[in-house]
Amino acid sequence: MTGKGLPKTDGSLRGYVGRTLPGRSAILVSNRGPSDPRDDGTFRRGAGGVVTGLLTLAEATGADWVACARTDAERNLVERDGQGLKVPLARAQGRLYYATPTREQYEMYYGVIANPVLWFIQHYLWDLGNEPVIDDRIHQAWTDGYVQVNLQMAEKVIEIANAAPNPPLVLVHDYQLYLVPRLVRQAVPDALIQHFVHVPWPTPQYWKVLPKHMRDPILEGLLGCDIVGFQSSLDVRNFLLTCEENLGLQVDEHERAVVSGGRIVYARHYPISVDVGSIVRLASSRGVNRQEEDIASWRPPHLIARIDRTDPSKNIVRGFISYEKMLRYHPELRGQVQFWAFLQPSRQDVAAYVRYLRQIKQTAARINIELGTPDWQPIRLEVGESERKAIAALKNFDVLLVNPVYDGLNLVAKEGALLNQKGGLIVLSENAGAHEELREHVLSVNPFDVEATAAALYEGLTIGAEDRKRMNDGARNVVRTNDIARWISNQVQDLRELGPVSPQPVSTAGATR
Repeated sequence: MTGKGLPKTDGSLRGYVGRTLPGRSAILVSNRGPSDPRDDGTFRRGAGGVVTGLLTLAEATGADWVACARTDAERNLVERDGQGLKVPLARAQGRLYYATPTREQYEMYYGVIANPVLWFIQHYLWDLGNEPVIDDRIHQAWTDGYVQVNLQMAEKVIEIANAAPNPPLVLVHDYQLYLVPRLVRQAVPDALIQHFVHVPWPTPQYWKVLPKHMRDPILEGLLGCDIVGFQSSLDVRNFLLTCEENLGLQVDEHERAVVSGGRIVYARHYPISVDVGSIVRLASSRGVNRQEEDIASWRPPHLIARIDRTDPSKNIVRGFISYEKMLRYHPELRGQVQFWAFLQPSRQDVAAYVRYLRQIKQTAARINIELGTPDWQPIRLEVGESERKAIAALKNFDVLLVNPVYDGLNLVAKEGALLNQKGGLIVLSENAGAHEELREHVLSVNPFDVEATAAALYEGLTIGAEDRKRMNDGARNVVRTNDIARWISNQVQDLRELGPVSPQPVSTAGATR
């Protein structure tokens, strides 16, 4: 992959896949749709960097989109208006189709298996001496929830594929839908299928937290693909090892491929990125400028920031403890620095997340009581949602702390590298997928080592101007070069080079159960 002549996200991505993979329509498959319906019949674009990336991918492919009806509003929409809904899909012309599991099926699939079981496995979050306990509730949720919803999603994809003149390009996304590729392959054998895994892929041993009848179908589902995409080269290696050790399959590490069912399945890494033009325009907007004015009214000389969800994988509490240690080791900074944590509440229907948010608040309060003064609080903790405020924070930090336990990529690190205007440095966990690209331009830390993280925070505040500029320029150049267009074009190039040569007419067979 030379990366030459890559399309930019100014509209020229539209139809890119049609030009490079002629003869194939595209179907994008994800748990969540691109937009959430409002009660008045309009749509609100979904939040988050992954949705932004998928919207751009939908534009590039002109894809139809298959999502899961997660809410009563979405179920009512399907019941009222039927399938093939026209909703905002960036500049794409595709339609949105919903699979419609019952509330109970969706809760088992998403609330019991996908979150927390799979999420916790893939981020190494289980305290294995005590958790998880694989009991009847989890067994039932796997069979009646995860398997059933994946079947329904696959059936919707197959229905669309059967109406197409040629076998389509099917792009499946993330850990909620591991079973879909194999089901589609069985019904549409000539489809070109990729599954992109946005979260880390753990070691073969850690997958054995799951019983064999759960973990094997996950791998077998992914092996229905032509290519399985990941965020980092480490994830690729772990995936190949898992195929070899847990399923006994033949793996070629040099080719990054596994032989399964007489087919070759390739594993590749494509670190996701940002739409540079869009986020830069947003950063210059009036709403962000107003937020910056507010920050200027209260910030001390030095500002440490973090922008995160209140997810245990984000390692927020250890970040606070590291900051506390820095203040104790360097008391001259007291009153001169503040740690601003702007946190989005996450999955408050899951008990572990509720407990973690409580621990975050308790830790911040303790540090403020022990080290604060009437005129200065060490930690400014805000829990809420505001894209403009988050962007303003990224423009104005002196140090950005991004220290996840494990993370598939972490777009906040890339956004901070692109947008910051204060010469700010990024303290970045070596276990974040973004570290593979940014390691030479950030202050790297082991996320469990609070002493080293404290030292990195201090270094970020005090490092010399020449080194600061060199690291800033390097990180910004990485993000500008490896933007969302490159993420898409690299995947398309591999699909063209590694996938089946020419599509054949679709079989009319339905999904096999």
